[in-house]
Amino acid sequence: MEKRIFRYMSLIIVVTVVSLAALWGLLLERQLGTQAREGLRSLRVSLIRDDGAVIFDNLADTATLDNHQNRPEVIAARQSGTGESERFSDTFGEKSYYYATKTADGNIVRFALTVDSINALILRYVPVFILCLLLVLLFSFFTAKRLTRRVVEPINTMNLDRAEIETYDELSPFVARIEAQKKEIFAQIQALKDRADVIAAITQNMKEGLILTDDDGVILSANRSALDIFDTEDAAGKTLLHICRNLELLQKNQQCLAGESAALLLERNQKMYSVFLNPVHTGNTVTGALLLFLDVTLTYDAERHRQEFSANVSHELKTPLTMISALAEMIENGMAQPEDIPGFAVKISAQSKRLLHIIDNIIRLSAFDEGRAFAEYSSFDLGELAESVIDSLQDSADEKQVRLTVTGEHFSVKANERMFDELLYNLVDNGIKYNQTGGSVIVTLSRKDDSYKITVADTGIGIPPEHIHRVCERFYRVDKSRSQKTGGTGLGLSIVKHIVEYHHGQLETESVLNQGTTISCFFRL
Repeated sequence: MEKRIFRYMSLIIVVTVVSLAALWGLLLERQLGTQAREGLRSLRVSLIRDDGAVIFDNLADTATLDNHQNRPEVIAARQSGTGESERFSDTFGEKSYYYATKTADGNIVRFALTVDSINALILRYVPVFILCLLLVLLFSFFTAKRLTRRVVEPINTMNLDRAEIETYDELSPFVARIEAQKKEIFAQIQALKDRADVIAAITQNMKEGLILTDDDGVILSANRSALDIFDTEDAAGKTLLHICRNLELLQKNQQCLAGESAALLLERNQKMYSVFLNPVHTGNTVTGALLLFLDVTLTYDAERHRQEFSANVSHELKTPLTMISALAEMIENGMAQPEDIPGFAVKISAQSKRLLHIIDNIIRLSAFDEGRAFAEYSSFDLGELAESVIDSLQDSADEKQVRLTVTGEHFSVKANERMFDELLYNLVDNGIKYNQTGGSVIVTLSRKDDSYKITVADTGIGIPPEHIHRVCERFYRVDKSRSQKTGGTGLGLSIVKHIVEYHHGQLETESVLNQGTTISCFFRL
C-alpha cells in the first residue's frame, strides 16, 4: 500500500508540475514572440551629434527632443565607442533598453527598445494563469480522488469474516490484530451469552417471581412466575403501576428506590406472597430495585388454620369443661339436692365422654398432620365391616327413628381396617345426627374393574350449596346450634377426608337442602 500511495502521489505531483511548466512555457513563448514582433515595429533609432543634439529620430520630432549629451549610453559611446543603459518608467510600468555606437564621422547612433516590465507581464497574464491553475487543480483533485478510491477500495471491501484476507502487505499486522481481537471479543460475547442463558434459565424456571426495575421504576426484566402473578404476558418497559395497583407495594418500591430494603405481604389471585424489595447499587448510587415474590399461601393458610384450630379447640374443650366444673362445684358446695346428684353425675359423665371424644379426634387429626398415622394394610371384607358399623350405631338410629341399610356386594379390599371402620362410623353417625325423624341412611358398596366406591346417603336436612366446599374443614359446622344439640364436634368429616387421602382416594359430596346428603368415597383395589 505504501508503494502504491507513493506512486499515485508522485504521479499527481508530476502531472501538476508538468502541466504548470508547459502552461508557463507556452505563455512565455507567446509573450517573447509578441515582444519580438512589437520590438521590431517599435525600435527607435536616433542620430546624435557629438555635442548631444539629436539630428534624426525615426519616432519623434527632433525639434522637441532634449540634448542627449548627458545620457549614460551617449557618454559611454563617446568615450569607448559603444554604450548601454536601461531605464524604468514607474508611470507606465515599462522598461527601456538603450544601445549607442560611435560612427566614423564622430556622430553617435543610438537604438532604443521599450518593453513591459516583468510585473506588468505577470499582471497581464494573471487571469489566464489563474484560470489554467484552476483547471490543473481541478484535474489534480479528481485524479487524486480517483486514485484515493483505488487505494482505499481494497480496505473498504475487506471481509474480516474470511480466514484469509487479500490486501496490502502493510495491513497484514493490522488485520492480524483485528482477527485476534475479533476472536477474543467473540469468546467474551459467547461467555456473556452463556452466562445470560444460565441466568435466564434459572430465573425463568424459578417458582418465585423475580422483577428487576431501573431507578425510575421501569421494569427491565420479569421472569415467567412474576408475569403469572400479575396476569400479564410482557412487563418489560412498563412500571409497577401498569401491572399492579396495590398501593402498599408501590410505596414500598419507592422506599426501595430511595435506598432502603422493604418487605410486605401481598395477596394476588387468592394467593399470598411475601415480597422482598432490595435496592441495586452501582457504587454509592441506587440504579434500580430487585423484587422477589415468594408464594407463602400454604404457610399462610396453615398458620390461619392453626389459629382457627387453636381457637376452636379452646372453645370446644371449654364448653364441656365449664359444665363439668359447674356441676362438680355445686355438688362440692352442697348446693345440689341429694335427689339431683344422680342427674348431675349423668351430665358430668356425658360431658366427660364428649370431652374425651373431642380429644381423641384431635389426636387422630394431629397424627395425620404430622405423618404419624401409619398402619399396616390388611385384607378384609368391606361388606362385613359396614354391617358391623351399622350394628354399633343401631341404638342411636332407633332413638332418631332412622332406618340403617347396607346394600351392594361383599368383596375384599386391602386397606387399613381400623381407619375404614372409623370412616364408615363417622359418615353413618353424621347421617343419623343430621337426619329427619323417620328418615334413612343407606350405605352402598360397589366395585367396577380395579376400583370400588363407598357411598353413604341420608334423607336429612341437607347442606346449603355455599357450605358444601367447607364441610370437611375442622370444627366447621353449618348449623352450630343443631350441632351442639346433637353433640357434633365438626371433626368427623375432616377425619374422613384424611383417611380417604391417606388411601389415595377421592371424596365427593352432593347435597340438596331439606332432601338429604350423599357422600361418596372412591378407591382403587
